Amino acid sequence: MGFGGCDLWKGGHVAAMALALCLPAAGVAWAQDDAQALAGGPERSFQQSGEVLMQADELTYDRDTRVVTAAGHVEIAFGSRVLLADRVTYDETTGVVTADGNVSLLDPQGDVAFADRLVLRNEMKDGVIQTLRVLLSDKSRLAGHDVVRTGGNMTTLHRGVYSPCEVCEEKGQTTPLWQIKAFRVVHNREEQRIIYEDAYLEFFGIPVAYVPYFSQPDPTVKRQSGFLPPKLASSTDFGQEAEIPYYWAIAPDKDVTFSPRFTTKEGTIYKGEYRQRIESGQFKMFGTGTWPRTQQTGTPGDADFRGSLFGDGDFVVNENWRWGFQTELATDDTYLRKYDLSSATDLINNLNATYVDGRNSFTADAYYFRGLLTADQNATTPWVAPILQYNYSYPEQVAGGRVGFSANAMVLDRDSGASSRRISTQVEWDRRRTSAAGIVYRLFASLRGDLYSVDNVPNTAVPGATFDSTTIARGLPTIGTEWSYPLARSDNGFRQVIEPIVQLIYSPDIGNTVEIPDEDSLSFEFDDTNLFSENRFVGLDRWETGARANVGVRYAVFLPGGGQASALLGQSFRVNSNSSLTPDTGLSDQSSDYVGRVSVAPSNDLLVTYRFRIDDERYKVRRNEVNLIGQAGRVSGQFGYAYFAADQSVTFISREEVFLGATVTLDEYWRLFGRTRRDITNDRPVSNRIGVGYEDECFDFAVSFNQSFIEDRDIEPESSVTLQITLKTLGPARVAGGSGFD
Repeated sequence: MGFGGCDLWKGGHVAAMALALCLPAAGVAWAQDDAQALAGGPERSFQQSGEVLMQADELTYDRDTRVVTAAGHVEIAFGSRVLLADRVTYDETTGVVTADGNVSLLDPQGDVAFADRLVLRNEMKDGVIQTLRVLLSDKSRLAGHDVVRTGGNMTTLHRGVYSPCEVCEEKGQTTPLWQIKAFRVVHNREEQRIIYEDAYLEFFGIPVAYVPYFSQPDPTVKRQSGFLPPKLASSTDFGQEAEIPYYWAIAPDKDVTFSPRFTTKEGTIYKGEYRQRIESGQFKMFGTGTWPRTQQTGTPGDADFRGSLFGDGDFVVNENWRWGFQTELATDDTYLRKYDLSSATDLINNLNATYVDGRNSFTADAYYFRGLLTADQNATTPWVAPILQYNYSYPEQVAGGRVGFSANAMVLDRDSGASSRRISTQVEWDRRRTSAAGIVYRLFASLRGDLYSVDNVPNTAVPGATFDSTTIARGLPTIGTEWSYPLARSDNGFRQVIEPIVQLIYSPDIGNTVEIPDEDSLSFEFDDTNLFSENRFVGLDRWETGARANVGVRYAVFLPGGGQASALLGQSFRVNSNSSLTPDTGLSDQSSDYVGRVSVAPSNDLLVTYRFRIDDERYKVRRNEVNLIGQAGRVSGQFGYAYFAADQSVTFISREEVFLGATVTLDEYWRLFGRTRRDITNDRPVSNRIGVGYEDECFDFAVSFNQSFIEDRDIEPESSVTLQITLKTLGPARVAGGSGFD
């Protein structure tokens, strides 16, 4: 650990223990010539309940007293218990085993006990020890005097000490970083608990807390009820804060974590998580709630109660079918962000069912959405129920290519605004080949048909007016080919690959009708990821039509030392301009914007990715994104920069932002960390954080100063200091994640 680096206790025949575990599977190994005469004495006595394996440098047997004496590197294995010592005597009459000198006893649970002398009876399950030191299976340590061991289950130590921290005497340490001292310590293996009576918690040998009674699970426990490490904070919004979680292991298949957060300004925020596994799957629910002391009139915070409920589940019906759900609910728009529960600005509720059979699949979903920003209105936020998707892949090739069929059906409605019903089907054919010269080509074709029934669709030509309710049928055939020629060159371990790509696509130039509302393709974005897509719209409400060509080149270089870099540059061309695509997409003109990506990774310690989009006429940068993740010596960090031109933003205002985060490892245990995010467009910070942390084998500590400059109704800029301390191995065990049950 950071305050040491040496073991708390020395000695113990650790190497010998490993040897003892490898003793022969049957018989007794005797070191003397009279082994045959002694065979049957000790072995007969233990034969009633198990087999004894013994090995020693010297072995004697007194026939009169019926005492076996083993000396020199004594190793005795009885079942899963192993005893090591310099000298061991066994009295056949009483069944008492006495061990002296460098005694080590390995238990089935993986604990190792060290002593100078011990007396055992009842097949080494019971015993009395003057001074005992125990190395538990999780490498924590327990020591005490006047030790009594009964039934192979209960070990009672007087004036006991427990600590998982190592101590290095070479560096002048005399006490561990923290330890528990108690008048009496009881280790109950059957109940898997370590119990302390009249206990003191010490830091650097100084008592800081006293409890008359305290217990904790032993290292064999994976899940057990109890308090988890608390979290302390002080903030301008909530005053002094303390979060004290309690974990309740209800049963092997279910548990609850209560995490009340006490604040001096806003009262208590109650939090609780319930997790359960059932035969067919698992689910978890996380609920929060508070009765705020401060209510701001005219804001979402003007309420007597504020709360949220999040959850998810996944269940298997049979080998093909499964279903699940996702729940995200909040009483108001700002509650989650105000109380630092979540940074989400959209809530999604989903119920789904899925069928998978090889390449064929069917999904059924229902969605309910809620936006949490000021501009979001519940009346215009849609719900979708159901949305059905079916995909079928024909098992045989047709004309040398693969044939697939897909169908989609959707019902979308809202309290105020457009509603639509849709049925869509598509047949696709795709053939890929590589010629003897290394040319890769692809032929593809598709035929799609849609049927829409729409109501209350806004008429963009007449503000405030809507189109009449109508039914619209449309179809679109598409054919295309793709050609690429990857060229590779290798020279002294230096490899390069360059690949020109040309894609030609034709479909009738019918555009998109404004009478079909765009519900699932609003997030359209032209970039390097969809340069060679036949249809760049992510949904079905919009499609890309007309004759077009996508042209680009890929380049990659691989260095002998393992470094690599890659680049992609491309552009799209159209025979006719597409008026159904807005200018901000960069695709409406006959020639599109330039899009590209450059990635450089000179080693495993550095990755830089640059993505861009540049106007093809004025060469104006419309999008710039830089991401860097790297490590140099003791410093690791992340840098991000993003710029979006005004026509790339939903609000039609240019956005520019930068993010920087770093961690500096001062030594093996201490670290500094920090991060900052800044809105360059408005020249103001978004959030800051800086802190210091320490972690070793027994202790985890972190303190940080945090700032948030976000403003939204009752959410105001806030500063806080957070402190979290974890005494490892102390407290209950809680398996992380929703599926980590025994």
